[in-house]
Amino acid sequence: MTLWHQSGVNKKGEPFVQLMVDDQCIGQFSPEECRDHARTITEAAEAAEQDAFLLAWTQENTGADLNSAMGIVIEFRKWREARGKKGPPSDPAEFMRTEKHEKPPGKS
Repeated sequence: MTLWHQSGVNKKGEPFVQLMVDDQCIGQFSPEECRDHARTITEAAEAAEQDAFLLAWTQENTGADLNSAMGIVIEFRKWREARGKKGPPSDPAEFMRTEKHEKPPGKS
C-alpha cells in the first residue's frame, strides 16, 4: 500500500489536493487543509519520538518493567493531548506496540 498525494485544479480555477492510496482517491482537500494535515503529521512524528524516549529512559533509568513504563507513557500522552492535540483522542489500545505495528522481517 502506498499513500501519496496529487495536486489539481478544477474548472473554476480552484486548487485542490487529492489524497491517494495506491491509485484510488480517498479524499480531496483544500491546500490549507493539506497544510494543516502536514503539521499534524509532523506533530505525531515528534510525539512518537518523545514516547519512545520516555519508554526507554524509564526502563533503563528506573528499572521499571515494560508495563509500568508504558503506564507512564500513557499518562504523558493524556497530558499532552489535554493541551491541544488536534483530532480525535488516541485509542489507549494503540498505545502499546503490538505485532501489527512491527515491521516485516527483512524490512528496515
